[in-house]
Amino acid sequence: MAQEPHEIRVRIDQLERLLMFDYEPGTQDALFDICDQQGHIVKTGEVEGPVTRVRITDLQGEEYYLMVLDGELSTVKPFQLRKAS
Repeated sequence: MAQEPHEIRVRIDQLERLLMFDYEPGTQDALFDICDQQGHIVKTGEVEGPVTRVRITDLQGEEYYLMVLDGELSTVKPFQLRKAS
């Protein structure tokens, strides 16, 4: 089954403390924001499709939103960071 053009697949690498998301941007200047539950942007950067890697060692909370801005499209994907205990 083909992936929808604006669908985002998120994976968390707990060992490397990386968030990886699969997204093939439709424009060259696609950006991402990671927002906390209050809507504050805690990280931002360029989408480097097909897989973008973001270091998350400085994220303290558990629940965040990944927002991709790609031309006229904006896609939001909630994700959770599980704390290693």
